[in-house]
Amino acid sequence: MADTGATNPGTMADDAAVGTLTWANPDNAKATNDAYATAGPVNEATRFTHYLKATNFGFSIPGGATIDGIYVEIEKKETGAAVRDWEVKLVLSNGSIGTENKAIGTNWPAEAYATYGGAEDLWSESWSDTDINDIDFGVVIEARLIDNFEQNTTAYVDHIRITVYYTENGNGAINPKVKVSGTFATKKTLVKIGGTFAEKPVKVKVSGTFQ
Repeated sequence: MADTGATNPGTMADDAAVGTLTWANPDNAKATNDAYATAGPVNEATRFTHYLKATNFGFSIPGGATIDGIYVEIEKKETGAAVRDWEVKLVLSNGSIGTENKAIGTNWPAEAYATYGGAEDLWSESWSDTDINDIDFGVVIEARLIDNFEQNTTAYVDHIRITVYYTENGNGAINPKVKVSGTFATKKTLVKIGGTFAEKPVKVKVSGTFQ
């Protein structure tokens, strides 16, 4: 299994499809640098943010590869009373929002990466290499801010990154030479096809010709 490595988004946006609180400075979530995308403050109320949307990751998954899993990391913190995830979902290649919600039900930490998905987690979707490579593929987070004590509750996101795990299709040309008793003869070899190994005949050189 191969992976893309943790990759930063090229585009961050405040998406008003849900909630009422706007994310200020969404571009600050492109890199971990203690500059934050923020929503709030809220006093004596429970409010829901817009989506903070990360897309345009610039992935280049090889053609025909099998997508094995998607791992999302969001570096975040809260101040005030309490901030919790409300929605964490993937953005599909057509721009729509995926169905599986991986929101964590506990309060946000002082500051740390929260992790969602994994190397063998497809978030209840079917993916192709072109889906992942699409400019619209990404992730959204909506937060719930809870404040009953005039504590200026605020949500902060420092960084969002995604790692995609995949298996290449293994159908490239393979032409090994197998020497048998001083001459070349055709032998079967194991090649990887779609994540499994299968025995396939290959061309090897016998007395100056390929068979």
